[in-house]
Amino acid sequence: MTIRIVALLALTFLAACTGSTVTSVDKHGGNVYALPVEVVDRMLVDAMTAEIPSGELRRGSTTYPSYSGEVMWGAIDTDTITAAAKPAIGRKLDGTEVDGFVFEVSRYGTAPATGKPTAKRIHAKLQADAELTGTGAAFVTFK
Repeated sequence: MTIRIVALLALTFLAACTGSTVTSVDKHGGNVYALPVEVVDRMLVDAMTAEIPSGELRRGSTTYPSYSGEVMWGAIDTDTITAAAKPAIGRKLDGTEVDGFVFEVSRYGTAPATGKPTAKRIHAKLQADAELTGTGAAFVTFK
């Protein structure tokens, strides 16, 4: 009986841990933004601090610009939100290829009610700010 209860609790906990990703590109295409890494890094910080206090942000451990932070729902449920700018190659209208970045925001944890909308808002801000730069090019491939 005790084993069944422990197994049920473990299964419930694992089922509660979910993740999702919002990205600028998918099977239908998307945009690569030909921006300097310093600008992209600042855009990530600005988008994340609009939702997560800057003192709680951590620089990601990837080779490309990324930041992580947590959001809570209730007393114990948290989601980790990670915003990243992945290096990619884009193609301009004239056919020339450019190096740039694709924005991606992911979430993982036990607070999807808070995490999902937060990730979507962060991604929407990144996309809106990137579009204002006028540097978008059609996605070709990740680097």
